[in-house]
Amino acid sequence: MKILRLTYKNVLKHLFFKINKSYSLNKKQQNFYKKKNLLIGKKNYQIFTLKNGSIFMDTSESKYFYIYKNFILQDLSIDIKGLNKNSNIFKYGITKFCKKFDLDVISIISGRDAKDNYYHWLIDVLPRLIILEKQFRKKNMNLLVPDYNISYQKESLNCFLKDKKINLISLYNHKFCQFKKIILCSNNENFEYFNFALLSKMKKKILHQAKKKNIFFGKTFEKIYISRIDSRNIRSFKDNVKIEKVLIKKGFKILVLSKYSFLEKAVIFNGAKIIIGLHGAGLANIVFSKRKTKIIEITSNKWPDMFEKLSKCMNLSYKKVIISNIDKKTNLVNLSINKFMKYF
Repeated sequence: MKILRLTYKNVLKHLFFKINKSYSLNKKQQNFYKKKNLLIGKKNYQIFTLKNGSIFMDTSESKYFYIYKNFILQDLSIDIKGLNKNSNIFKYGITKFCKKFDLDVISIISGRDAKDNYYHWLIDVLPRLIILEKQFRKKNMNLLVPDYNISYQKESLNCFLKDKKINLISLYNHKFCQFKKIILCSNNENFEYFNFALLSKMKKKILHQAKKKNIFFGKTFEKIYISRIDSRNIRSFKDNVKIEKVLIKKGFKILVLSKYSFLEKAVIFNGAKIIIGLHGAGLANIVFSKRKTKIIEITSNKWPDMFEKLSKCMNLSYKKVIISNIDKKTNLVNLSINKFMKYF
């Protein structure tokens, strides 16, 4: 079986090297595209215009390449640090047929699993709509997105593009596309959009849309706890029921976020005064919280610290409960209730 897979890979490799040829990094990239700067708050972003360019999504390595002819445009491409001669695009070439669109497109493509991950959609994709908003002057336009099949993707895009006639193109569906013109913005820096001015503009637009739709709750939830019962990731508490019972007695609302629409979540997090959650994508909604809102994240030193950074960016009052006892087989977290309760 292993020999058959290797043979199949080698056949694809030789076939597509003949069709697509080989690719190389280009050092004089500015010859291939135009760029201009845009200052938002204290941070400068670059907006690029690439004519007759292509974009390739390598799902196996989670890398996204902007390409002109057979040159990889390093400044435009996404998550390509550590690219070397053994990377797929050099070793095997692009083993996809290029779908050619006779269209101009605005790209809000992001790496980091944005096609189906709520955190990366909210923090890596939607801020691009603020940076590129002057490009959305026409009523009819084409928008290249990681994907658009999940309800929060459609609902959030509508907050920015409601009065426009938008043709959505999913890179996930096509993987390798060429366009007459691609307009895009800065990509490479990690936490590039952790910018108070930028995220505040995004937050304001979304909450304004919620207000227009009269989305509110008769009873506000001042204290909320994010349940992970609906998560794709099985990470959760071993004594989850006990913890939730204690929190309910303390006046907390237990939130199963999948039960709420995108705009409802924005309103809920904007109204809360204390938010508690185990490390996970649902905590991305703290971007909608008011200044000084108390955030308590239950996390491990081995997990990323993006919610601490996001809290600092948005002027929230952040604390973390460090856990060390995690079952490697089940991913269940063992946390002492007494240790947990001392934080509030």
